[in-house]
Amino acid sequence: MSRKIDERIPQNSGVGTNIKEYVAIQSPWNKLVSYQEAMHYISRFESVLSAAAMQALRIMIPDYPERAELMCEDAYERLYTTGKYYGNDDSFGIHPFMCGDFPGALIGDMGDDALLMCGRCQDFGTYRCEKELDVCDWDIVGSELCRTTTMSLQGQAKASRERRPDGPTLDYMMVEAKGCGDRHCRIIAENREKYPAPAHELWQSFGPAVTDDYKKVTQEEDTVEEPMMFREECNYHFVNGTNTETDSSNQMMNLSTAASLYILPAISEAVKRKYVTRKQADHILHCVLEASGKAMFGERYAIKGLRDWMGVPNSIKEDGRLLAGLIEMQLQALVCGYEVEAFNENECILVIERSGLEIGGTRDMAEAHVSMWYGMAKTLINAQWACWEEDSPAKKLRIRIARKIDKFA
Repeated sequence: MSRKIDERIPQNSGVGTNIKEYVAIQSPWNKLVSYQEAMHYISRFESVLSAAAMQALRIMIPDYPERAELMCEDAYERLYTTGKYYGNDDSFGIHPFMCGDFPGALIGDMGDDALLMCGRCQDFGTYRCEKELDVCDWDIVGSELCRTTTMSLQGQAKASRERRPDGPTLDYMMVEAKGCGDRHCRIIAENREKYPAPAHELWQSFGPAVTDDYKKVTQEEDTVEEPMMFREECNYHFVNGTNTETDSSNQMMNLSTAASLYILPAISEAVKRKYVTRKQADHILHCVLEASGKAMFGERYAIKGLRDWMGVPNSIKEDGRLLAGLIEMQLQALVCGYEVEAFNENECILVIERSGLEIGGTRDMAEAHVSMWYGMAKTLINAQWACWEEDSPAKKLRIRIARKIDKFA
């Protein structure tokens, strides 16, 4: 009788010995991947998923200004509404005497580092703020996202201002963006009473800034590759301009993605505004994500690279354990609970906590992952295999990876 689940060494094997324990994720074949590497891996994967979702939205709304305006309006309103009731100023180092839109810069600064977007604050004043980024995994998604993130920060700044004593307003602008091909991302926020400028549409948040002459540009050789929490010179701590300090667990506080924060909500808004029906949106999204999943392992060297990364033994050939093992690594990196129901050469079944995939409360995220995994099955394994949802219990996502003949696939 064949095993339902292949034998695997327990993840807590060795606990109680004198050998040091490490924070890591673990493959089914006992290969450990460090916390730092795991965070970089999952950040990149979720950015690729987000880039595919952005392509789906571009099909739904072909006109750039129309699409960007919708995204900016949606993000501004949602983050403003969320910020009104958030109110946890202490965690960002927003002091009681601070007022106006200025505290929004503290919120954005901490969020950047938590999302591995490393850089520095070049100015941090009441009437002007400047943040420069050297790294942004989201830069592959598209320039509409750069505009949208800026307007979400504007919404958060407004919410912060309304929770506090009245003070100067700031106009947040992304004057450089890696998503547009710039070397840095650079947000400059200016008070329009002190630095007057013509009014602009919400989506036209790219500047130029009135205070461009004040910009402080970091040269290539002085840029950084890791956020503060992964750098020795920072004592492996994020510290902001008001001395709020967190360690590397800061990343685990912010597992948001471009898709969960901005793109899938914008698709829902596009449905609400009748650009497409919900059925059309789901169809377009699935098709684009499936193709993206196939492209991930379309080249054979990508398969070899993954096998090496997970420590897959040569005895494991082309079967569902390859994809199931990768999904387990992803779920661990997302701190998403799951159970293994089956894991053998014939089939693999994982039962996943749906809430763990609904990053940022975005319900469509679970289905988005399944569409990607379906496509990945076709190239990581072969076209005989598929990944689909089947018999999911309440609040769970039960996926099955097995051979499947489908004449309409």
